[in-house]
Amino acid sequence: MNLIGPKSIASKLHLVVRVLFFLAIARVLIMSIAPVLPYFSLQHLSFDVRSGPLFASFPLLQGGEAKWWIWAMELVSRICHAVVLYLLVRVLKPVGTGELFHLKMPTYLRMMGCVVILSSILRTIFCAALLKLGTVLVAGTQFSWAIDTDAIFMGTVLVVLGEVFRSGYALKTESELTV
Repeated sequence: MNLIGPKSIASKLHLVVRVLFFLAIARVLIMSIAPVLPYFSLQHLSFDVRSGPLFASFPLLQGGEAKWWIWAMELVSRICHAVVLYLLVRVLKPVGTGELFHLKMPTYLRMMGCVVILSSILRTIFCAALLKLGTVLVAGTQFSWAIDTDAIFMGTVLVVLGEVFRSGYALKTESELTV
């Protein structure tokens, strides 16, 4: 089986990422409407955060302002994940058809890198705000103020990769003009 082109691994991966994108959108929608649902339907709604520099588990509607900060942080983070998945769908679509160096590929890769970096910085700002609030949600809740350097590194790699694909597209168009 080929890596690039019709009926290749890239075309199948495009379908998988597309399904993941729609699941991420559903997750964002459910998460965004959860606080406005009637209270009786949310009595057992709990919120579990185990990613990034924060670990917390608590019932969403029992507590103060810090829980809403965490909810907002996770909502923004999930929206960023959905945007990255959308951009990945856009990157894999031409690769699945066999066109590796596409006109929009560098732009999509740069945007994906910027979203990853922005998401990491926003999570750090949210955690710093939670530490400034100084509230403890429940026993066992841990806050740490740490910058997610792995995500920033990955975002930087994606931006650089976008430049590589931009150069590749320029070489491709130049070679098509000389032939």
